[in-house]
Amino acid sequence: MKIDKKVIEELITLLGFKPQEGENNIYYKNYPKHNDYVLKVNFEQEKIEYGTKIEVGDLTTSNFKNSENFVVLECVDRVLEKGYPPDKLSLETKWQLGKKEKGKLDILISDKEGKAYLMIECKTWGEEYEKEKRNMLKYGGQLFSYYAKGRASRYLCLYASRVSNGVIEYLNDIVKVDEHWKELDNDKEVFYHWNKNFKDNGIFDDWANAYDIEIKALTRGRLKELTEEDSRRIFNQFAEILRHNVVSDKPNAFNKIFNLFLCKIVDEDRKPDEELKFQWLELDTDEELQKRLSDLYKQGMKEYLTKDVTDYNDRQITEKLYALEPDVREQIREMFTRVRLHKRALPYLWG
Repeated sequence: MKIDKKVIEELITLLGFKPQEGENNIYYKNYPKHNDYVLKVNFEQEKIEYGTKIEVGDLTTSNFKNSENFVVLECVDRVLEKGYPPDKLSLETKWQLGKKEKGKLDILISDKEGKAYLMIECKTWGEEYEKEKRNMLKYGGQLFSYYAKGRASRYLCLYASRVSNGVIEYLNDIVKVDEHWKELDNDKEVFYHWNKNFKDNGIFDDWANAYDIEIKALTRGRLKELTEEDSRRIFNQFAEILRHNVVSDKPNAFNKIFNLFLCKIVDEDRKPDEELKFQWLELDTDEELQKRLSDLYKQGMKEYLTKDVTDYNDRQITEKLYALEPDVREQIREMFTRVRLHKRALPYLWG
């Protein structure tokens, strides 16, 4: 869908583009980090000009025909501002996906040796973005198809942006590539080995630099207020989980959901820069996550419902076993973990 001229003007003005002197229909922006490299938006010819250093595979994203083209422009601007050099950017890189089918990756960032480093697929905000995210979770989507052809990129990123109330907002769902994926045969195997977890930070955030992607765990200060739209989506997701797993015991399901909410509420009572425990961390195992949730559950029952739950965390067990031999101590800890997490030690939380 073609984007309205006024919307384009608002976007590029927010990005810092200025009218070119003597050319009212041409806007430009230079980038001091890259020797004043220049991008231009030409309203008369309805073209986006990416300069001579950014490689452009074809001109499908360099015109005004689709709203998505301006998501690409905004993302390229963000990439350049972050410090990635223009001569390491390629737009509309073509990939052979089958005998007849071809695909084009919106933005490919190469490293200093010219190898693929970051693949970015841009979508318009809303349904197009959500649809592609669903495709990624269903079978890998476009990004996994492109990755499977090269096996060099270290990160995959689904990206969207929009102007809302005079501010540019963006979304990014990031997949950190596992080095072992290079050994797999095709995109289906790569998708199968992916843990289906996205990261939402590390590329464009203040603490990240070009070629220094740093994904951080969620902190209290980065939480956002729950909107009515979010509430409906979460409710529908819970309902879908119940249907998918044929859960007919609704009261029991409600108790489990309630207890998870209790864990979440307890976890939010932290300092803004303090890492949250109610999340899947990079090096987590299933057991580590369950242990943290169990600790939050016990704390929440005590603080909010004045109920004591009989449970012990790893620190308490370690303190009691300090006098034992290391091997024996570890064996007992493993036995306790199995009892704690797998033998109905928390029936109200896990069932």
